[in-house]
Amino acid sequence: MRSTMLPRNTHNQILIVGNGSIALSGTGERFINNHIGQLLLELTDQGYVPTYIAPYTNYDINSNLLNFELTEKGVDSVVLKVGSKAAILRSLLLTLHAVKKATHIYIFFPGTLGLLIVFFCRLMGKSYGLYVRGGKYSHNYLSRIALKAASFILTVSPSIAEELRTYCDNVFIIRPMIDIECSDKMVRKKIQTKPERWKLLFVGNLKVNKGIIELITAVKILNDKGFSCQLKVVGGGVLYDELLSNPEVGSHSLTSNIELTGVISDKKVLMREYENADIFILPTYHEGFPRVLYEAMIKSLPIITTMVGGIPGRMVDNENCLAIEARSSTAIVAAIEYLDGNLDLYNKIGYNGQNVVLEVLNNNKSHCELLSEGLKNYVH
Repeated sequence: MRSTMLPRNTHNQILIVGNGSIALSGTGERFINNHIGQLLLELTDQGYVPTYIAPYTNYDINSNLLNFELTEKGVDSVVLKVGSKAAILRSLLLTLHAVKKATHIYIFFPGTLGLLIVFFCRLMGKSYGLYVRGGKYSHNYLSRIALKAASFILTVSPSIAEELRTYCDNVFIIRPMIDIECSDKMVRKKIQTKPERWKLLFVGNLKVNKGIIELITAVKILNDKGFSCQLKVVGGGVLYDELLSNPEVGSHSLTSNIELTGVISDKKVLMREYENADIFILPTYHEGFPRVLYEAMIKSLPIITTMVGGIPGRMVDNENCLAIEARSSTAIVAAIEYLDGNLDLYNKIGYNGQNVVLEVLNNNKSHCELLSEGLKNYVH
């Protein structure tokens, strides 16, 4: 049962500005990312009255990112639709009203909606905080203005935090919004001989910029070379149906090498996928710091990843991961073959990775804790 630490009143109205979407089902339910949803519930426990605002999208049951139902949990939301001029005007008026009504503004950044709300905040003389993720937060002039004008900034990545401090004095590193705990750790036995078939794992949103096409191509290359491996792809998204129907992937020629599971929402089932895998691969083009790396590390699963966005803030090549360049199937192939021939490194990066995530879980305050502190100490 949740307890209320502060009285819920109009002086604690907080507008949370998403840089994702609110998905509407055919029967009117509103879904958002589960980790953001949990943050909204924690803010409610702290006495805040959160309202979540984000653009509209259609609900897709295959998306593992949007599975928190807002109305069921009693959380207010504002859905913005565009298309016609009337819809755009209505969305602008809804946004303006939401900003005017809120006592506090907290923006998931970067994003077009976030920039618009920064403009409204400055117009009304309202202060705001930012949660920065991804690697494209300072790529244009308006974004840099938004960073400089923020009262405080939160992020999960030490490397991103270091750069953000060139814009804002009040930058703090949160404990990542993940479901894992120290008790989820698994001590993986060191391997002395390579397995007969390497079990590869990808978990995430199936879209082009996650590098999933390059990963599938890499497995095909390895297959043609006679290298024994199997790839399991966990997740849904815009490419799920396309990949499922592709004769090179779904239930056709590479059935024994590539398996698409779709979304796995049950934590215990998902954790077993990490436990049963030999190598986790994330060939993403850009990121903040993805939760899937933490999930792999808690199971001491050796990781191959690109070093983009906030990933270098936690990951070190040849220490707790094997780094690859983005957009390159040949780099993925080379990394897998390298670990195949270097079992000492394989064991080392799995062991070190688990130490990293345990340190993160033990030594950082939660998102809600630091957000509450930021609102109390830096927003006037």
